[in-house]
Amino acid sequence: MKKVLFIIAMAVSMTQMNAQTEGGKYLDPASKFKNRPFVFSNRGETEAIMKLNEAYNKIDFKTCMSFCADKVTFTDFEGNKEVLTGKDWEGFFAGFKSLDWKIIGIVPIRIKDTDPSSGVIVVATETRVGKDGTVWKKELTEMFMFDLNMKINSITQYAQAIK
Repeated sequence: MKKVLFIIAMAVSMTQMNAQTEGGKYLDPASKFKNRPFVFSNRGETEAIMKLNEAYNKIDFKTCMSFCADKVTFTDFEGNKEVLTGKDWEGFFAGFKSLDWKIIGIVPIRIKDTDPSSGVIVVATETRVGKDGTVWKKELTEMFMFDLNMKINSITQYAQAIK
């Protein structure tokens, strides 16, 4: 009898649990969205990053560009900011013999009760081998922002060297 009561009590308590659907807080004081929580986004951002990853590692410039807006604001891990076009990206890819971007995690988020533009936090390691033989190897945390058309329009990168 005690086992039956215990099982019933567990079943009732489990029906009372709610999964957390939001968290954190957006704190930009200049934003009309200040103090709103974040929620997971589900517009296909994770799938887009996975496809971008595959194309990037194949140095498939055209497929990579199909995921990007005409102009992408890029801030590298040293704080350098520039607006990149397809021609800029093509030049970037041309300098490498191989690229190996290994994604560890993808978190698609957006600010609650806003338009569906969204961001994806990607944690990864990356090794770039230049055509001149130089090797660039980093642990990365990157924020990819998607516009309303599901195109990447901004990338912000944070990194540390891998020894």
